[in-house]
Amino acid sequence: MFIKKDLRKIPQILDDATSRAVAAPSSPDPANEKEGGDDGAIVTSLRFARRAPEFLPAGNVALLLEPRYRPALDNLVQLSLYDCGLQSLAGIEQSGGDGAPLFPKLEQLDVGRNPKLTNDSLPESFHTQFPKMTELWLDDCGFGPNIPSTLLEMELLQVVRMTGNQLQGELEDGIGIRYWKNVKVLALDGNKLTSVGRGIGRMQQLEKLHLRSNNLTSLPEGVPGEDNANLTQLSLSSNQLKSVPASLIGATALKELYLNGNQLEELPVGIANKLLELKKLNLAHNSIGKDVNAGLSQDSANNDGDAAMADVEDQFIDSLPFDFYKKFGLPEALSGNCTRDAAVVVRLEGNPIAEAIRKQYLEEEKRKAKESAMETEAVE
Repeated sequence: MFIKKDLRKIPQILDDATSRAVAAPSSPDPANEKEGGDDGAIVTSLRFARRAPEFLPAGNVALLLEPRYRPALDNLVQLSLYDCGLQSLAGIEQSGGDGAPLFPKLEQLDVGRNPKLTNDSLPESFHTQFPKMTELWLDDCGFGPNIPSTLLEMELLQVVRMTGNQLQGELEDGIGIRYWKNVKVLALDGNKLTSVGRGIGRMQQLEKLHLRSNNLTSLPEGVPGEDNANLTQLSLSSNQLKSVPASLIGATALKELYLNGNQLEELPVGIANKLLELKKLNLAHNSIGKDVNAGLSQDSANNDGDAAMADVEDQFIDSLPFDFYKKFGLPEALSGNCTRDAAVVVRLEGNPIAEAIRKQYLEEEKRKAKESAMETEAVE
């Protein structure tokens, strides 16, 4: 749906929202998309995305926090400050003097793409001003190396997005145990995390976990696991994983599993038999079957096509759990996809075992073409 940008300046928009709030119509409109339409409804959504010039030179939110706008803030459910050149959110910790939070109804806050926002940009009591916050969007900011403690204190969060920040080292172990126990979507792609705590394995409400493009070398046993009963999507691509924990097969609701771009040499037994809801399994560009060439028989080394392909197939079976081979079959020579189960997309291209199958196939096709050419030449 296309939403026309409000061309008024921020003070004008806030003045209008405040006057509507003061007028107190009989019922607010939670679906109000115009932030200043002509119907007189209370404004519950303000989108100030890409308005950096209006926040200069200070790069803070003082403009929004003037006391006269308090009635408008009281009714906000959604607020976007995306790409506004913000450097600080100081001032949000100051209530209106009556002890009530500044944003008592706000459920969704987007301050993404403000790269100068860091841990120091947040007041320690930031969380106290958002008692109903369920969605927090902080993509492409500068938070790190740890998640600010005030964000961890937001108990009702269901969606947390902090992709493209500066998070480093181990992800806070308390997540899932003390903090963010109700989170359904946790997106931390594009950081520099090297490990995660066991608490993630206890997040019973978690549906989507995105940890792509970090520096993860391993996952603790139980992450993910059977307690992640609602986990349907797990994205771990572009890390440095050499294996995944056996507990993975306990996350039986998984529909999409992305493990491509790692250093995986093996998979847990049961990945095919236990993950019955799986629709997408991306294992491309790993190290599965890395010793395939060393295991070829003498006949294979002497370019006996049938013997070489049989050897490669045997090593494929040895490289992966038998239940994987039984359900998904061998990867196709050209695509690298395993297509035995048409209901599941399984990608293996870029793995040594898939490349070996491709190589043998191309060599066999080349040999057949050469023989055919020789037969044609003999007939002529």
